[in-house]
Amino acid sequence: MTVITIIVVVEVILQSRRYHVHIICVAHEQPLILDGLAVFFQSRAFLTYDISPRLPQASLYGRQCIDSCDHTVVIVGDSYGTTQNLGVSQMHLSYLSAKAKLKPMLIFIKSQSHDIDTGRQLHDFTRLVEQQVEDVYYYDDNTNIDELLKTAYNNVAAKWNLRPSWVKADDIKEPLIQSNLTQQGSTLETGTPTDVIRKSYNPTDNLISPPTESDDVTDNVTQSINLLEKFDMKYSAQAYEGGNLSDIRMTTSLTWEQVLHALVRMPGAFSSHGLQGCLNRLIAVKADKDIKKKMPNVHAVSRCQIAQDDLNKLQNLLIAANWIQLTASGARTSQELWKLTFYAKKLFEENQQ
Repeated sequence: MTVITIIVVVEVILQSRRYHVHIICVAHEQPLILDGLAVFFQSRAFLTYDISPRLPQASLYGRQCIDSCDHTVVIVGDSYGTTQNLGVSQMHLSYLSAKAKLKPMLIFIKSQSHDIDTGRQLHDFTRLVEQQVEDVYYYDDNTNIDELLKTAYNNVAAKWNLRPSWVKADDIKEPLIQSNLTQQGSTLETGTPTDVIRKSYNPTDNLISPPTESDDVTDNVTQSINLLEKFDMKYSAQAYEGGNLSDIRMTTSLTWEQVLHALVRMPGAFSSHGLQGCLNRLIAVKADKDIKKKMPNVHAVSRCQIAQDDLNKLQNLLIAANWIQLTASGARTSQELWKLTFYAKKLFEENQQ
């Protein structure tokens, strides 16, 4: 009897848990695969979808859904979608937002016939996604969507190592279940049968009040950083010695404090290229000394550039540490524009004191 009771308790708890998955797509396009997603995730997740850009709340709704979701699914079909005033579709906008938030992505791209002109924007967006995301799967009108979803999701589920973030309060009623959860240290709120706890069920709350810089969550840090900690970065440079030009590749060390001070001097909004320039300037002085120490006859050093892989890793760390975030203007263009967060500015002020 005890064994049976435990099994029932576990089953009830598992049935009560769900992921929040946001579907990035052109609204109401590709109905077959969208319906397939609804069926596949019925017992696994609550789904939200990008909505028509004809609604003024579309961009804010999409951003709030992405902020609260556990992971995303991107559907690239036959259309790029209606472009906004600045020439970017809601699908593209949501993709940039999810990428900036480091949300796990599962991509489904429709294979197009070579004799069909899908348009330059869809072609460029597809190439961008293929270059930036690992988990990409392709389908066409003859694909068994259910089998494709099972294969794709099984492949990425273990890699993502995610835990469902939503728990339905009305399913946690029996004292035995509550006792087991309490012993595990869970903190569940009570509510009406329609309440969903642990995370807000309705991502459209406060649609009328878009977040401002002062609303930045100062403790939304997924990876903390010690300002005095040193880390290594590879860079390339050109050294002039006796009229000869040499390409140099070396490694230098920086502290996070140096990076923070450099970021504070950046403009209000900057691109990834601007971030690279900031870091290049930061290491230029050290590179000049390090190279001349190794090569005493060098009379000039130029074109110091951080290695691209190290730049990408650093940018991801800055996002995870809540030092930089995508700007509203950057989210609405094809170019990512970043700004220093309220948290990073506060950290700098405290460091100065």
